[in-house]
Amino acid sequence: MSVELRPIKTKKIYEEIIEQIKQLILDGHLKPGDKLPSERNLVDSFKVSRSSIREALSALEMMGLVEVRTGEGAYIRRLQANSLNTSFHWLLSLERESVLELLEVRKMIEVQAVRYATERITNEELEQLEKILSTMRFDSNNQGPIWEQADHLFHYSIAKATHNKITIRLMDTIADHLQHLIRISRPKLYEDKYTPELLYQEHADIYEAIKGRDLQKAKENMLKHLLGVEEVILASF
Repeated sequence: MSVELRPIKTKKIYEEIIEQIKQLILDGHLKPGDKLPSERNLVDSFKVSRSSIREALSALEMMGLVEVRTGEGAYIRRLQANSLNTSFHWLLSLERESVLELLEVRKMIEVQAVRYATERITNEELEQLEKILSTMRFDSNNQGPIWEQADHLFHYSIAKATHNKITIRLMDTIADHLQHLIRISRPKLYEDKYTPELLYQEHADIYEAIKGRDLQKAKENMLKHLLGVEEVILASF
C-alpha cells in the first residue's frame, strides 16, 4: 500500500492518527478490505509509540471503520452506504459545527423527554429503568459493551416513557450517531472528566428524580449529565 502518512506533531496523538486514517478512507486511498500496515510500520510512519497506534486502532474499531483480526492485522471494513443507522461516512466527515448541532438536538429532545417521562412513566417502566441502572452499576468498572448497551437503553427507555411516538422516533434517528460519538470520545471521557462511578451516579440521580416524580430535578439532572458528556465529546473534535 502506497499512501502518504505524516509524522505526528500534536499532544493528542491517537486522535491525529484517527483523523489521518479517516481522511485516507474519505479520499479513497483506503478501501474496504485494504489491510493497514503492521503496527511496527505504523509506528515508523507516524513517529509515535506503539501504545498510541493501539489506542487509535481500538478507537477506529469501535467506530466500525476498522476490523482488527487477531494474528492477521487491521483491515478497513466494508460500510453499508444505504443504511441510516450505519452511516459511517456521515461520521467520518463530521465537523465540529455538525457535532454541536447534533448535541443541541440531543438536549432539546432528552431534557424535555425526561420531564414528560417523569409525569407519565408507569410502575412497570420504572422497574425496567431500575434494572437497567443496576446493570450499569454492576458493570461500572468494565465500561465495556454491556455498560454501553445499558447506557443506550437507559436514555431510550426515558424517551419511551414519554408515550410520545414522535419523541421516540426522534431518539431512534439520532441514537446511533450519538453512540458512535460517545465511542469516539470514550478514551477522553474517562481520562479528562469522568470516573465510571461518577458517570453511574449521574444516571442514578436522573432515575431518583423520575422515581420521586420531581419534574424540575429530573430536567436539571439530565441537563447536567448531557452538558458534562458534551464537553468531553467536543474536546475530541
